[in-house]
Order: sequence, then C-alpha cells, then structure tokens
Amino acid sequence: MGQGFDYTIFVENHTLHLALKGAKIPSQHEIIPQIIDCLNESPPPGITGLKIYAQIPDDPFPVWEYAGELGQSFQPPPAQQIPLWQRVKQGDMEAMTTVLERTLAHKNIQVKVKQINGIFHIELTVHQLPEQALLVKLIDQELRRYKMPSLTQIQVTAHDAHQTWETEFHLGQLSTHSSAIEKETHSPEPASHTLRTLPLYSLDSKGKNILFLGAIMGFLLCLIPWLRFILSYLVIIIHELGHTVAGWFMGYPSIPAFDFIYGGGITLQLSERWAFIPLVIYSGLGGLIYYFRRNRLTVNTLITIALLYTLIYFTRLSQLLVISMGHGLELLFIGIFLYRAATGWHGQQPGEQSLYGILGFFILFYDLNFVRQLLFDPVMRELYFMGKGEVLDHDFVRIAREFLQVNLSLVVVLFGLLCLLTPLATWGLYRYQNYWRYACVQLLRR
Repeated sequence: MGQGFDYTIFVENHTLHLALKGAKIPSQHEIIPQIIDCLNESPPPGITGLKIYAQIPDDPFPVWEYAGELGQSFQPPPAQQIPLWQRVKQGDMEAMTTVLERTLAHKNIQVKVKQINGIFHIELTVHQLPEQALLVKLIDQELRRYKMPSLTQIQVTAHDAHQTWETEFHLGQLSTHSSAIEKETHSPEPASHTLRTLPLYSLDSKGKNILFLGAIMGFLLCLIPWLRFILSYLVIIIHELGHTVAGWFMGYPSIPAFDFIYGGGITLQLSERWAFIPLVIYSGLGGLIYYFRRNRLTVNTLITIALLYTLIYFTRLSQLLVISMGHGLELLFIGIFLYRAATGWHGQQPGEQSLYGILGFFILFYDLNFVRQLLFDPVMRELYFMGKGEVLDHDFVRIAREFLQVNLSLVVVLFGLLCLLTPLATWGLYRYQNYWRYACVQLLRR
C-alpha cells in the first residue's frame, strides 16, 4: 500500500477498520483507491463495510477518515465533514482564513493565509489600520482557541492605503518584549500618541436596522400581556442570579429560585457567612498579582480591586450590593444584549444578532414599565410597599429605608435614569471599543 507509515487492521460488526499512522500521511485520493481496488479483487469473507483512519503520532484526532462499503468506488467525503477546529489544528489555510474572518468581521478586515517554509503568513487588508498589539492578540487567542499548536510561527502583515506594518511571533508566546518588526510608509508616531490614533466606530446599516427592529419588537412584546408574562421569567432569572452571584462574593451561600406562592422569584440565602469564600477570592487575587507581577498597571489594578472588595465586604455596603445587584444584573444584561445586537460579537447562528436586539430592548422596556407603575400606579405602589407575603420587603423599599433613608420614589427615579443611560453606555462601549480593548491588552500582558 505504501511506505513511511504503520497500519493496524481489525474487524468489528462486519466492518474492516484500517488505521494508518505515520509522520507523513498521504492524501485520501492517493491511498484509498489502492486499498479499495485491492480489497475488491480479493474481498475478505463476511466483510461488508470499510473504515480507514489516518493519524499522526501523538495526535489522538485523525488527519482524515473514510467510511464506505466494499464493492463501491472511492467517493471522497466533502471537506465539511472534518470539524473546523480540527482543520485549523492541522494548519488548513482555508479553515484559518474562515476563523480569522469571523473574528475580524466587525473591523471589515480582509484575510489571506498562505504557508511558506513552515511559516504561516497572514495578510490583512483594511480601510484603516487598528492598533497592532490588539490585532496580534486577537489572532493569537483565536488560533489557540481552535487548538492550533503553540509555538507555531506566524507572520502578520497588515496594510491600508497609507501604511503597512509587519510582525512575527509564535502562538502562545506574546509578551511585552516581543521582537516585532514594523515597516511604515510614514515615520512612526511616538508611543504617547498611540491612543489618539485609534479609530472610532460608527454603527453600520445592518446594526442600525437590527437595533431599530429590536426596539419595535421589544416594545410590542411588552404591550401584549401574555407574551410579557412568558418573557418576564427571563427577567426573573437574571434578577435572582444577580442576588445569587453578589451573595456568594460577599460570603453568603445563595440559590436562585422561582416563587410559585407569591409570584416572581426569590433567592434563598444563608444568614451566616462562610469564611472560606473571601479567602478563596483573596487567594485568587494574590495568584493573579504574582502571575502579572511584571506588569505594574495590572498589579495596581488588582490591588485596587482587593481594597475595594475589603471595603465592601467588611461594611454594610456588602448588604447593599447584594440587594442592588438583582436590578443591577438586569441593566448589565441589557447592555450585553444590545452590544451583541449592534456588533454581532461571537454570533454563531443566523438570526442570533436580531434575537439579542429584541431581548435587550424587551428587558429595557419591561424595567421602564416597572418604573412607571411604581411612580404613577397607586395600587402597584401599595402592593410593592406590602412586600412579598407582607413579610419580605422588596429591593427598592429596603434600599430606600435601610440604607439611603430617602423616599421610595427617589430610588425608583434613579433606577429609571440608569435604564435610560444603559443604551447610551453600550453605544459608548461600541464607539470606543478600540480604547477599552487596548486597555485590556495592556492589562493582560505579563
């Protein structure tokens, strides 16, 4: 059959399994027709099916595999049968192009991949060049996420109408001391001007249409009582998860649940703290400080987080945080849904981007309607004051009475303003995404 590889044969359920293993595996078109012709000339008794696998030593996943029946000619399977991540792992340039185009689609970057002397050359064409460190970091993270081997040598060339830069690196080996080679048609700007040159983003027509239709559909869903009731359980889940996550961080073991007696939801929480929870958090922060010990910015940020956590944990702010994070997480999810609707960030399925827009605006209008009822509906306001089962006070009542000592209306108005500011904050994150992504890259450097 061939030389340079080993093969193993076994029979299972009237199917002949042939496993080929070697450092250099021939393609399906080279080897499979020979095997099929040989078996068809002298068919083994009792064998009706054939499966062939090709593997590289120390790799548990086959380079390719074939399944057929004896007596039939070779019919190569379509390339789509091999998972995309596996094709990237094998260095398939078409698969690498697909993965990188998905990642960089929101930046309108064209990608071309080729391999020369064992080095993968990635050529990027863009209308306006993004910040180099950010772009290289995205490429490194995405290829490693698809299990491409570390230390694979990558050369990236990016250019627009005015300038070009080029850099080489090994996957998983990016650092602040990277030996990048830059070539520009204009003299490079000082490092202090890096942030000033980052481009701002504007919504494209697709993003505008999705947000517009999402606003209309979200508003209509709030107007139809039975649809509003069904989708309200999504808001309840998010709300109770907010209490739960905040409770765990503040040392109170918590479990979210639906309240089938009085309606809505309830978070079951122990009254006593578990001392090991803050120890775990401090240990995690300490480990991160050690891991990023050479990055002064990251170390200072982590120390600030540790000090803020200490301040909140050992004061009444911990209870205020746990109570506030029910509605707080609703605002956070509004922002996440609207951001993904505007950008299509990490979307995998058709229609996913539009669905995020509808859900984001539904939660926004649902919360604004809740604010309207508490401010202008006396019956709703009285029921809210009565609490759950006339025993447990609702969140805004506790915040107004126990912590701020103000009128309930003031807390409700504040929440309403935060609801209105959330879409504006999301738009700001989208428009200035190069800035905060650049900040994230700086924080993640070792």
